[in-house]
Amino acid sequence: MNKTKYALIIAAIVLSICSIAFNVYMLIEYFISAIKAGAITSTAIFFGIYEILGIIAYLVATGLLIYSIAGKGRHFRGRNMYFMSAFFMIVILNTFSVPSVLLLITLFIPDIVWVKPHDDVYFSPKEEVENDGRTFSEKEKARKIEELRRLKAEGKITDEEFNEQLFKLL
Repeated sequence: MNKTKYALIIAAIVLSICSIAFNVYMLIEYFISAIKAGAITSTAIFFGIYEILGIIAYLVATGLLIYSIAGKGRHFRGRNMYFMSAFFMIVILNTFSVPSVLLLITLFIPDIVWVKPHDDVYFSPKEEVENDGRTFSEKEKARKIEELRRLKAEGKITDEEFNEQLFKLL
């Protein structure tokens, strides 16, 4: 995850928290005015339940956004789709809100990093690219496959053992 996406998601989180605070304020203000007027009706109760559900949904969406950027964006493009779930929840809650626009922009920013900062780590040492373009783990796999082929050719392992070891390796 690049720094631009990270900054946009942080801004969306802050604005979502502000929206939660505003919704809580509006709910309290509405009920205080309804109590003063002595007009607690079924409509007021329905509005209260609706606002409380909206606040809970915003809290969940904000939590998903926070989780999606945790650990340098490790969960941003995960198979569990935390970011996309939060995005759709915020869009459904308020279609043209600033957080939804920021998250929409985040979707269209490419993940390409033109200049790699020294403090960012994109590859673990095990996956560092060598001169021929293959990684260490790929070279180790190729070496082990050749060793398995040699053992099979010498008759030291059976076809089933070869296939089992190859399956484990790949």
